Amino acid sequence: MDKRYYDIAGHVVSLERPDDNVWQQMKNLVPFETAEQEPVIVFRQVESLEEKTPEPLLVSDDKGFPLITIGKTSEGNWFFTMAPLNDAPVCCRCRATEDFSLAEFEILNPRQAVFSINNTMMLLYALRTAPLSTLEIHASVIMKDGKGFVFLGKSGTGKSTHSRLWLENIPDTELLNDDNPVIRVMEDGSVRVFGSPWSGKTPCYRKKDVSLAAIVRLNQAPFNRIAKLSPSQAYACLYPSVSAYRPERKVADGVHNGITGVIMKVPCYNLECLPDAAAAELCCRTIDG
Repeated sequence: MDKRYYDIAGHVVSLERPDDNVWQQMKNLVPFETAEQEPVIVFRQVESLEEKTPEPLLVSDDKGFPLITIGKTSEGNWFFTMAPLNDAPVCCRCRATEDFSLAEFEILNPRQAVFSINNTMMLLYALRTAPLSTLEIHASVIMKDGKGFVFLGKSGTGKSTHSRLWLENIPDTELLNDDNPVIRVMEDGSVRVFGSPWSGKTPCYRKKDVSLAAIVRLNQAPFNRIAKLSPSQAYACLYPSVSAYRPERKVADGVHNGITGVIMKVPCYNLECLPDAAAAELCCRTIDG
């Protein structure tokens, strides 16, 4: 077995699995590799999980997205199954302790090993770190002058397109992450946004972090218009984009506290926009003042 350690937004996780060529395929993890230290989560691949899959408490089966089920074993452990699409066979089963600090997973389809490992780590990381003032979110993030700008929105809204428009039209901009960045409220109350090993269809795996300067929720429209949100509107803006299992009280409380800490420090906006350069320029003038 091979065991490696990764620093993701300041939280160290370990991954223990066979020493095979699958490691070479997981290039997204390489920038985050770090020295051995006490992990907040231990991920361990095992040959098989003995217990039967329990009845699911939740089935996430949005068309075109991975199928994930969440249940609990009779011993009180969490149990997850995953498939690459909602009509595909299950390729991974995972059992986790009550606090998500240890996750043992079984790969049923070796051809889906990379998918299985990445999705197990991404899901459990979100659940484990939510009580640690950490929010894993579905968003695209641009860096400019040491500041981070987060773009939120429903799938298909144009988050990646808007980031690309910034890269093409706003000087001195870089992409930090295009799908799953991590926001942390630090001990001093400041808020930072971090790159992660998971970035959707865009291979952008950067171990960097910057001060979070603004959050923008995108909405498609036949015009370009931006408005600052009130604190309650900002909470509602950020809440749907956070990866979490809200029926679990500790996770839900962590998400609530994390969002509250963010909106106290970071302005949030709603951008109704076209997919054009003018939208990026308007957004930049407003939020990077």
